[in-house]
Amino acid sequence: MFVNRFVPLALALALAGCGSIGAIGLGPMGGKPSEPPEAAGGLPPPPPTGPVASAPLPEPMTPQPGAPGAPPPASGGGSGAVGRTDLLGGWTIASSGDSCQLFMTLTSWTGGYRASTRGCSNATLKSISAWNLQGTQVTLAGTGGAPVAHLNSSGASRFDGSTTAGGQISFYR
Repeated sequence: MFVNRFVPLALALALAGCGSIGAIGLGPMGGKPSEPPEAAGGLPPPPPTGPVASAPLPEPMTPQPGAPGAPPPASGGGSGAVGRTDLLGGWTIASSGDSCQLFMTLTSWTGGYRASTRGCSNATLKSISAWNLQGTQVTLAGTGGAPVAHLNSSGASRFDGSTTAGGQISFYR
């Protein structure tokens, strides 16, 4: 009988100690109301509302042609400078009568950066797992970073070239 009355009383006392006097508005000892945390410098100001202008991200630095470490110039009918960020995202890729989706990211990967294909039936297209850019030439790579195809820019959003097996290949938006 003693235990039945003692346990609820001990539990109530223990839980009463879990609360904060300031949380219920009684403030510090002496009965004064507590100062809001903002006034005491405890919380940062709220974030601004509305659209926030952000500075554009800088383009990665590339050595000037002919400088040590500069990639060799690409051969073919390129249409101007191509940056890695121009290649990011989804593309349609086609080769040997197969057309499917190619996705390119800037995640480092064996052979350059991560690439993947979706919906391809052609073994060459299915094997693509990486890409790299030198000048205006894109190299698509497969397992272990082995080149699968080399393509050159042939327009604002089109690349044409050949596979290492000798077939034609292109990707475009």
